[in-house]
Amino acid sequence: MAKKLSRKKKVMVWLGALWGAFAISLLLFAFSVAPPAGRTGGFGEPTCATSGCHNSFPLDSGPGGVTITGPEFYTSGDTFPISVTVSDPDARRWGFELSARILNSPPPGQQAGNLIPGTDGFSTLLSSSNNIQYIGHTAFGTRSGTTGSISFDFIWQAPDVSAGPVIFHAVGDGSNGSFSPTGDRIYSTSATSQPQQISGQPPAVPDGGVVDGASFALHPNPLAPGAIVSIFGTDLTDGSDGSFTFFDSNGRLATTLAGAQVTFNGIAASLFAAFPGQLNVQIPTELTDVSTATVEVTVNGQTSTPRTIFIDPVSPGIFTVSSSGSGAGAILHADGSLITSQKPAAPGEVIIIFCTGLGEVKPEVGTGFPATGLHTTVETPTVTIDGLDAVVQFSGLAPTFVGLYQVNAVVPPEGVGMANDIPIVLTIGGRQSNPNKTVTIAVAETGGTSSGGGGGTAPPVDGGTEDDLLDDDDDDPLDDGY
Repeated sequence: MAKKLSRKKKVMVWLGALWGAFAISLLLFAFSVAPPAGRTGGFGEPTCATSGCHNSFPLDSGPGGVTITGPEFYTSGDTFPISVTVSDPDARRWGFELSARILNSPPPGQQAGNLIPGTDGFSTLLSSSNNIQYIGHTAFGTRSGTTGSISFDFIWQAPDVSAGPVIFHAVGDGSNGSFSPTGDRIYSTSATSQPQQISGQPPAVPDGGVVDGASFALHPNPLAPGAIVSIFGTDLTDGSDGSFTFFDSNGRLATTLAGAQVTFNGIAASLFAAFPGQLNVQIPTELTDVSTATVEVTVNGQTSTPRTIFIDPVSPGIFTVSSSGSGAGAILHADGSLITSQKPAAPGEVIIIFCTGLGEVKPEVGTGFPATGLHTTVETPTVTIDGLDAVVQFSGLAPTFVGLYQVNAVVPPEGVGMANDIPIVLTIGGRQSNPNKTVTIAVAETGGTSSGGGGGTAPPVDGGTEDDLLDDDDDDPLDDGY
């Protein structure tokens, strides 16, 4: 005769069974929120019909199906709408998963471009450990109770056309809505997008067409690693009138914009803005211990004639309001407002000078990544205002910006002139800012803000983007040299 279980053991068995049921329900709910990554069936991956999620029926055995609507051809860096439609006459709840991968070697199966969830909340990027992006449904996107078919819409940003054909693998889930793994059907499909080779003119950059983005000093003025530079030329984009940067999934500024890519000694540069006649980019910070670099622009598989620039550890340039390298500097009061003739600086006031090309900082910041916290320059510059030394309180990267430096300095309390065009010069590593040009600042006895402030730290900069300094393509400083 079997031994009776004690009351305590009965309670433990009951709790164990309850926990098992709860764990299963949690798992099912988790999959209704978002599917596990790597279930598209592409490149040897399983699907949810074979990995235990929804295995009541063989894959693609039901009366429904799944389709992918996307571009037949793609161009470098451009964005395209993608739609995954799942249909099943018996389904009451829906799901999907998709990947975009390079079809051919070397090696096949690598990530192709970027997947961007739609704004409707129906899709999300899935957590993955194999460097492949997967996009799938959200709990909101399952749309319980909807019958017939459902669509999931999102965006794909294409890679460079040199990647070759791109294949999309997708699975669709037509669920009966029972919150159990039984009775659901899984469908699979794939679609291919071919690179679109543009037959137009290749991009062209004139000799000397790569210049400092703040001073616009002409070649052979050297440029510094990590600095913001402008590249002038023709056919520098895929025809887009103007495109502005975004951060990719790794938190880095885009390396492809409007179909354009830029390399320095083969290293990809991050782009701020792209116009057919001008690209604003950051020189890779990796360009250390070199005296020259080869610059190439590639647009839709066509590459410009290589141009050589000189590299120096530092090459300071102060940004100006006119985006020409001369005249009123892009200089702020400590409260973040612009110093102008209507709101001049005062003697003894702390001012914030926006510049680029001040060289290495500690801690280091990688190419295309924004500054977080304080990243001070290894070498401290000197600043003169009206020929008088200004005390420098801080020199480093501007917080939240990419490649943008700020120098906090004190307007000399005595001896400085009172005018709207007082010259200001920054010097570092023996090099002066904006060579052969004059940058000015407005100074008055009673300035726009109270003196002092600023201290030895970098105050936050309003805005969070560099568009105001970097998106002006109206003034081409090379007009006077070509």
